[in-house]
Amino acid sequence: MLTRLRRSSRLALGAAAAVATLTTVTLIPAAATPTTAPPSSASVAGETQIVPPDDDPFYAVPPHLNRKRDGSVLRFRLLPAKAMAIPAPARVWQLLYKTRDNSGKATATVGTLLVPTDRWKGTGERPLLSYQTPEDGLDTTCAPSYLLRAGSKTFDEASEGQAQFDRGQVADAVRRGWTVMVPDYEGPKSQFFGAAGTAAAVLDGIRAAQYFGPSHVHHKTPIGMWGYSGAGFATAVAAQKQSTYAPELKIKAIVAGGVAADVNATFANVSGKPSSGVIPFGLAALDRSYPDANVYQYLNETGRAAADKVAHGCLGAAFTAGPHFATVQQFEASPGSLTSGTFYELAHKGSPVGMDGTPTAPMYMYHGTKDELLPISAARDLYAQYRARGADVVMAEHDGQTHGDDQTFGVPGAVSFLEKHFEKTSRH
Repeated sequence: MLTRLRRSSRLALGAAAAVATLTTVTLIPAAATPTTAPPSSASVAGETQIVPPDDDPFYAVPPHLNRKRDGSVLRFRLLPAKAMAIPAPARVWQLLYKTRDNSGKATATVGTLLVPTDRWKGTGERPLLSYQTPEDGLDTTCAPSYLLRAGSKTFDEASEGQAQFDRGQVADAVRRGWTVMVPDYEGPKSQFFGAAGTAAAVLDGIRAAQYFGPSHVHHKTPIGMWGYSGAGFATAVAAQKQSTYAPELKIKAIVAGGVAADVNATFANVSGKPSSGVIPFGLAALDRSYPDANVYQYLNETGRAAADKVAHGCLGAAFTAGPHFATVQQFEASPGSLTSGTFYELAHKGSPVGMDGTPTAPMYMYHGTKDELLPISAARDLYAQYRARGADVVMAEHDGQTHGDDQTFGVPGAVSFLEKHFEKTSRH
């Protein structure tokens, strides 16, 4: 979910700021093809205009993907030196790689890979960080491969604020000497809250970085994952699925902040509050990710109209669209249709707290006690669940005033945790 929403909330009636073992290779697979056409940007009146993903054939999903192993690099291109909105000392590649959608079917998504040009000054191998951004979108223009670049346009000021924050974090990680992979983990259908597909896209993005020769990532490279809010959701579900989906990956450290741990708890937390626009957006997201569930059958006419209104944009726009101060019950087709029964179970099982799996690497969680979007209670439940399953996890709490405050608060601890475990790996 978006974490910088002060400007958007002023528009929203004065609302508060708003959520099988593989062998590692170091050569580019023969099937992966470089591409320079069609262009991914164009100059219009002196301003760089980025071609949206839906209009850029680089993003097109190739046929016959079942013949490829998960994580295979299918297409790649080197971006211009000034392609990133916040410059970093790195060569920047976009990789189209094979992964799985939320139903388990073969698909492909794009990852942005930044390989530092400066010599690695640490001990051991240069680390790889999979940095998940809060993609939080129902449109491919919300994808990080688009928003990380110069000249990209977002739906509203709040989205731009979030994109700016993540651009800075990616650049800072590169300046620390880390190779960084930023996956479009919602895939080509923008399946926000699609837990299985999200986990696959994150883990296959790490595989793709390993398979791509110019990354210089191999089996001794220490790997970390980090994400906040909606990206905390992505990081958590990837951590829980890693031991069964990608057991060969040697994850050394995991950081998940402001985790969207429980979709139902999020709905309840914003119900009747200024940020209740999250509810129809979340309903539209679940309908997108679980089409066979027919989520709209649980909504009344008001709920369906509200979900349709925000079903093709980024979350920031949903805060502006509202409705504000609406309750979950106002969207129900019948009493309890969204707060109990089949729908409730669907949302629960698609949330980290309702999923099987335990992080296998040391994990650092951070969350604000006054988070107005994602309740601390759900994060505490997830933390306790991890601990009960034997995970090595610690949690830091912060008495911030907004969801955005908590994101900023967590950065020093996150970086310290990653550095500690990367260094620990290098000594052994």
